[in-house]
Amino acid sequence: MKIGIISAEPSGDLLGSKLLSVLEQKFDDLTVVGVGSGPLSNYGISSERSLLEIMGLVDPIINYSKITKFRKKLIKDFIKEEIDIFIGIDAPDFNFEIHKQMQKEGIKTIHVVCPSVWAWRPGRVKHFKHVDYMLCLFPFELEYCANVRKQAFCIGHPLIDEKEAYENQFKDNVVCIMPGSRKSEIKNNLDVMIDGFNQFNFEENFRAVIPVYKKEDKYLIQHKIQDHKFITCEHVQSAEVLKKSKAAVVCSGTATLETLLAEIPTTVVYKTNWFNHFILKRLMLSEFASIPNIIADEEVFLELIQSEATSENIAHDLTSNLADYEFRQEMIKSVKDKLTQTNLGDFVERLYDDCRS
Repeated sequence: MKIGIISAEPSGDLLGSKLLSVLEQKFDDLTVVGVGSGPLSNYGISSERSLLEIMGLVDPIINYSKITKFRKKLIKDFIKEEIDIFIGIDAPDFNFEIHKQMQKEGIKTIHVVCPSVWAWRPGRVKHFKHVDYMLCLFPFELEYCANVRKQAFCIGHPLIDEKEAYENQFKDNVVCIMPGSRKSEIKNNLDVMIDGFNQFNFEENFRAVIPVYKKEDKYLIQHKIQDHKFITCEHVQSAEVLKKSKAAVVCSGTATLETLLAEIPTTVVYKTNWFNHFILKRLMLSEFASIPNIIADEEVFLELIQSEATSENIAHDLTSNLADYEFRQEMIKSVKDKLTQTNLGDFVERLYDDCRS
């Protein structure tokens, strides 16, 4: 069994490694080709994915030619390698065209992480017909997958399986800052996060720690924090920082689920360039941007988007979160209790039967 895989970011690496480890138990002589990093590096695939890390609306347009050329090369490589299954993890705008081309070649297609059509750009469901199996992270997403060619499964989020890594009853006077895993996110979000923390920490009772996934990001971040004595950067898993923290300021995305698991009051920040925001604001359907708020259907974490993402608002919310600490934690725990651990068993059995038929 030969599998082609594309993972665009760290959260996808975790999802992909979990899935491959289960497939290895079911299928003999599994080989993997494609793009990914982190735990997926154990499968000997390429880690060069800088073009996949381009976000927003403007930058992808500017880099359209390069991105398209990269995708065509991957499609050609997958066909040449005669893969049996293609797994695209998130990055739907990039991966759907690959699903389409693989399906034409008779290759089974799996998409991991249902695109958030319930939040914005609902028209994307038309592309689901190129996906044999859609693997959703949350139960409510299944109702949007009627257009999937064969079947959709809710597999849960793999971070939930790691919740023990985030648990620690004792919290230091630490604020965890997570500006995002992409360079564009770091550039857009980190400065205001630093200023917000410094305003909050005027009495110098706290310190901030920024965990980084990639060593090259550490150099970028260290340059920004070199004159801030109460802020440090560590090349460690985010759980190592979160379990010691009392509060967090994070970029909207998987990080909000991590702070939910750590039961930490959190300020959610997201900034992009004005054009991206102008377009995205008009495409948004959901009231909320962060996963915990969507699950709870209420504002558990304050969301500071674009013009609302100011240092004053960040400092104010940090202060409020710590003033109402026990109440905030109770809200967080009630949402955390709604999460279920991953279950890949039903999907793998269905895939195995499909491959044998």
